[in-house]
Amino acid sequence: MAAIGMYLGQLLKFIYDFVGNYGVAIIIFTILIRIVLLPFYVQQMGTMKKMKEINPLVEDLKKKYAKDPQKLNEEMMKLYKEKNVNPMSGCLPMLLPLIILWPLFAMLRNYPAFSTASFLWLKSLADKDPYFILPILSGITTYISSAMIQTDNSQKSMNLIMSAFMIWITVSLPAGVGIYWVTSNIFQIAQQYFFLRPTESMKGESSNEGNNKNRKNS
Repeated sequence: MAAIGMYLGQLLKFIYDFVGNYGVAIIIFTILIRIVLLPFYVQQMGTMKKMKEINPLVEDLKKKYAKDPQKLNEEMMKLYKEKNVNPMSGCLPMLLPLIILWPLFAMLRNYPAFSTASFLWLKSLADKDPYFILPILSGITTYISSAMIQTDNSQKSMNLIMSAFMIWITVSLPAGVGIYWVTSNIFQIAQQYFFLRPTESMKGESSNEGNNKNRKNS
């Protein structure tokens, strides 16, 4: 882990030598890290996209078998198998990037050059954001990112709690870490927009399902 942190620090210093500002260097550094980790997130996005596609069917099953949890579980397993969806397949790809992310955060929190580095309104990237701009952006971008992948309204409260938690965490972190987190969230939002947007076939299927329900009701 320490070796990974050392190499990440060298990469950040290499970028700084080109751009001459640690704030800009962190932004470029963050984008590069996210690109390196992109294959892991692509697999996760694929699982999320499939889960969002079948969510209306899952909700129908929950209503139909609300009083029979065992039958509900059986029918949901059948649905996942029929649609070739494995809800757990998105978890493993998220565990592997932690090998990089843990030493990355440790490196950013203790980076010596941040104490004399300034960026925009921040006089020192080693200090907390005095105007709480980064914590607020952290909370907003965390909420947007979470809202984009929520499958039902019951998750809204959890998204708000997570966003508030990220604001609280970022308030106590060095500004350099805050810049990394906000940039990473913005990249995540763009990534999710690209990978989770409905395809034409999905729109067609949704339209057909809606027409079928209208015919049944009439």
